[in-house]
Amino acid sequence: MALKYNVEYNNTAKIGDRIFKFRPWTTKNEKDYLIVVESEEEITDDKLFDILIRPCLEDPDVALTVNEQKMLMIEIRKKSLGDTFPMRYICKKCKQVNDLDVEFDKIIKFKPDEFRPVTVDNITFNFGPIVSKKVKERLDATNSSVEYAFVNFLLHIHSVEIDGSIEDTFTFDELKEFIEDLPTYIFDEVYKEFQSMKSSLEFGLTTYCMICNEENNVEFDHIPNFLWT
Repeated sequence: MALKYNVEYNNTAKIGDRIFKFRPWTTKNEKDYLIVVESEEEITDDKLFDILIRPCLEDPDVALTVNEQKMLMIEIRKKSLGDTFPMRYICKKCKQVNDLDVEFDKIIKFKPDEFRPVTVDNITFNFGPIVSKKVKERLDATNSSVEYAFVNFLLHIHSVEIDGSIEDTFTFDELKEFIEDLPTYIFDEVYKEFQSMKSSLEFGLTTYCMICNEENNVEFDHIPNFLWT
């Protein structure tokens, strides 16, 4: 019998209303990550996704927002390396070096996407997540921040209701033309509401110096540096 380790996707992570099945990191994932760290000054979110998230998912073609990617990476890290990570900081008052183990759940403040219908005049827009990786490829192919924001908005529109009639079988180009023909005041109001639905993710920790008891607010600016330790 060939020597083979059977990988099972028997862990689940609930992020907002979505549930993902995944496995922990493997030695190959760790090796691929370390090679990239050694060869590149900055690692893009897409590269991290391809190395540390996509290979671990039972459904690797799922479309994820950046914040969903980060939350999934944290859940995978917890199953791979543990629920805590070691951290060192220097007290802002007495300059004492403090070492402690931090629980991930205590430093994360996450608000998932909260999609809802938006009605302006006689038009109701029904929003939802981007449905697949193939659809998201249209977003990844954009060439400017303005185009990215506009296409991202379009891809989250699942249906449009006009005077009580629901349209949900349109093509991307048909939807694009429809939105571009809208009066500015309608688009601006709907887009503002869409922006308020999007997820947010913050990392921070309030802790006290072990010598002088001074309160210190520690921020975590980059992923996955503090995740991998």
